[in-house]
This record gives sequence, structure tokens and C-alpha cells, in this order.
Amino acid sequence: MNTDIFTDPIFIAVAAVLLIIAIWFLVYYFKHRNEVKTVEQTYSKEKESLVEKYTSEHEEERLEHKKEMSALNEKYYNDTTLLDNKLSSLHQFTVDKGEYLTDLSLIQLKDKLVKDEKIRETDMIILSNIYLPSRNYTNTRKIDHLVLTRTGIYLIDSKYWSGHILHGINENQFEEVPYVESFFDLLDLDKQKEQTLIFEKADSENVSVNHYNGIIDETKVTAEKLKNKFKLQYDIVPIIYFNPKDNGNYSITNYSEDPSIRVLVGQEDLEAFFLKYVFHGRFQYTVKDLDEIANALLDQSL
Repeated sequence: MNTDIFTDPIFIAVAAVLLIIAIWFLVYYFKHRNEVKTVEQTYSKEKESLVEKYTSEHEEERLEHKKEMSALNEKYYNDTTLLDNKLSSLHQFTVDKGEYLTDLSLIQLKDKLVKDEKIRETDMIILSNIYLPSRNYTNTRKIDHLVLTRTGIYLIDSKYWSGHILHGINENQFEEVPYVESFFDLLDLDKQKEQTLIFEKADSENVSVNHYNGIIDETKVTAEKLKNKFKLQYDIVPIIYFNPKDNGNYSITNYSEDPSIRVLVGQEDLEAFFLKYVFHGRFQYTVKDLDEIANALLDQSL
């Protein structure tokens, strides 16, 4: 008896079982695949979280290390700068007492400003007894003091003196101070140019008269040459500083009509100038600029 295989109950039963198994396998496969996908996503998120945490912690450590290195570098710079200033002051003392005292006044002023947190150590550099050579070295100019700050550079011509001084006087003051004309004639001074005369007691009966010929022009020319040599964008401020000798008897009359040069007398006047004008202006230089200018000056002065 021939029976169609597709109508055979046994075949139908086997086919049904196989179909059930196939359906179960598919259900299990898709369910398992979703679980695997979920695990992969969870792992990926955990991995990203761990990477982000590691990166963040590493960045914090890097920044902290950078901060520590910066603090160490600043401390090293401050310590070496202070030592250089002290050595420079000792060197100055062996060369010129007046210049040494001026240098000491500037260092004390800087220390006070740093202590009062008005400036940082690196905001002010003091150079003393440096030289500006010419091309053929026949007209080398000596600079008593140079103060580099972020608001400007100041060239100080320091004079250590006693007696009575007439600064910036010329023929325009002859009517006001008639006896001065005879000294112009005696010393053969240009009556049209501003001159500086110092009257000092030589002994109980005599008075000596000294003059600084061209002190104003020389100081301005040196400041201009320094600016041009280093191709600076801003003018260097020239200052004539009269430091009274041993705080003795002295007086000064400033007749100068030249607004481009400052005339300061004594330590209080020097400090007042820097406190009033220097650290309240617009920044002209960065700390890096000051350091580069100072190093260049020291290199060419050797």
C-alpha cells in the first residue's frame, strides 16, 4: 500500500519537532545576540569611563607637575637674581661709592615693592655699571643704572654730590641769577645750552665751582642709542639722579625746561617717582621681554 510521505503521520510528527527546534533555536539566537550586544555596550561604556577617568587623573597630575616646576623655576630665578644683585652691589662699591648707594637704594625699593605685593620679583630688573660700546669701541658709553620694568625702561645717571647745585641753567636765567654769567665766561660754557653748576665750600675762605658739561644731552643721547641698538619699540626714560653725599648740607635749583628728562634728588624723591609713575602705567613689556633685554645687555657689556 502506497502512502504519500507528506501525509505520513510519522513524517508530520518529525517535521513538527524539527520546526519547533528551529523556532526555539532562532528565539534563543536572537535573545542571546541581544544579550551579547548589551554586554558589549556595557563593556564599551565601562571602557570609555575608565579611559576618561585615567585621562582626567593624568591631566591633573600633569598640571600639578607643571605648576610645581613653574614654582621651582620662579624660586630659582628669584634666588639667582637676588644673588646677582648683591654681587653687583659689592662690585659697585669697589668702583664708586655713589653708584653703590644708588644701586642699594634701588634694590631696597624693589624688595619693599615685592614684599608689599605691588610687583613680582620678575617685574623689575636692576642693572648697574654696564657699558654700551660703539661700533669701533672709541665712543663706549657707561650706564650707571638701568631699571627695566613692565611699564618702561629707565636710564639713571647717578651723581654723588654735596654743596649747592644749579641744574639746567643757561642765559635765560642770567637776569634772575646775575653772578652765574661770569662763571659761564670763566669756564667757557655755551650760554644757550642748559648746564649744571655745583658750588661747594673748598675751605674756610674759598668756594670751588664744578660743572657737568653736557650732562643733560649726554644722558638723552645714551638713552636714544640704547633704544636704537636693541630696536626697542618704546623710548627709554632718561633720569639724572643727584644723591646727596653723606646727607650733608646741600640745595638744588632745577631750571631745566626740558620735559624729556627727569631730575631726582635723594632717595625719597627716587622712591616717590617709581611709586607714582612707574608701576601705574600701561604695560609695554612682558617678563620674557625684560629678561631677554637684560641678558642681551649683559652679554654685550662683557
